[in-house]
Amino acid sequence: MRLWIYIARRLLILIPTLVGLTFIVFALTHAGGNNLILAEYINPRLSGPAREEAVAKLTAELHLNQPIYVQYFYWLAEVLKGNWGYTNTPIFSGSVTQAIALFMPNTLSISLFAALLIWVIGIPLGVFSAVNRDSVGDNAVRVTSFGLYSMPIYLIAVALILALGVYLKVLPFAGVVNPLLVSNVPWYHNGISYPTHILLIDAIIHGDWVVAGNAFLHMILPSLTLALGVLAGVIRILRASMLEVLDQDYIKLARAKGVPERAVYNLHARRNAILPTVTFFGYTVAGLLGGAVVVEEVFNYPGIGYWTTQALLNNDVGGILGSTLVFGLILIFTSLILDIVYAFLDPRIKY
Repeated sequence: MRLWIYIARRLLILIPTLVGLTFIVFALTHAGGNNLILAEYINPRLSGPAREEAVAKLTAELHLNQPIYVQYFYWLAEVLKGNWGYTNTPIFSGSVTQAIALFMPNTLSISLFAALLIWVIGIPLGVFSAVNRDSVGDNAVRVTSFGLYSMPIYLIAVALILALGVYLKVLPFAGVVNPLLVSNVPWYHNGISYPTHILLIDAIIHGDWVVAGNAFLHMILPSLTLALGVLAGVIRILRASMLEVLDQDYIKLARAKGVPERAVYNLHARRNAILPTVTFFGYTVAGLLGGAVVVEEVFNYPGIGYWTTQALLNNDVGGILGSTLVFGLILIFTSLILDIVYAFLDPRIKY
């Protein structure tokens, strides 16, 4: 099968998956009845005839007096237009899509930084653990990684805050920047920087290297927390895959021909063993975006996870369902991208 046919098939499979996601979010939207939907749009200060008039008007505009299957198509049309409803939280009030545009960049920045840390730390440790099977180093790596894996992510966050933030005082652990550094900065206000909404990048764009350096320091602890929370999975999968590959006949043949051990590990074993790790790594990165909810709350980091938490605490239906939809879309498209990348890495998938 040619690669483009494989990609076309994956795109076709994507359609019912997306439809299923919209069904779930629509069902959640209507789980509380029309009153919960209307509360998202009606001013809570309205009462009496004015409120009744507003309810009747919105019921007609939102097609809530239509059959449920008709409502779904109207709702889907609005979603495709970018109208995902409204959110009202202490940190932001406005359209859901605007909230996602403001807060998602911060979540992406710490998630991608965490993914980089996972790859840089996890791959060498996984290879080292497999190559030195049952050694003291292997056992130390396994015990440490599984210890971190068994800890709740908020506990890892608190431990890092106490160790690096409170006692050693080498890293900041709250917010995205020292407020004193941005008190008079025109491109930063209400906790959001412009134009990219990622403070590190915006500071570099505006040539403010002091703010950029401080913003980078604020990214380290949240990113490290996310990385340590899932690092054991990468190490475990790569170690198991490496051990399986090292027992293959072609590895024994390479050694019999006198190929140096470093070349055997790096060129022959790791290259084939890393395929399952790539899949796990991709889903891990997508999962980091959802796992950032807890981490951003602990570190007071204004990303989409922090906004989602505020929506949950304030019974903000628009924010909750908007974040649910965007997290679902991230997982679906991550799965598609991983399948395509896997097809490039492993030619056997094309046939």
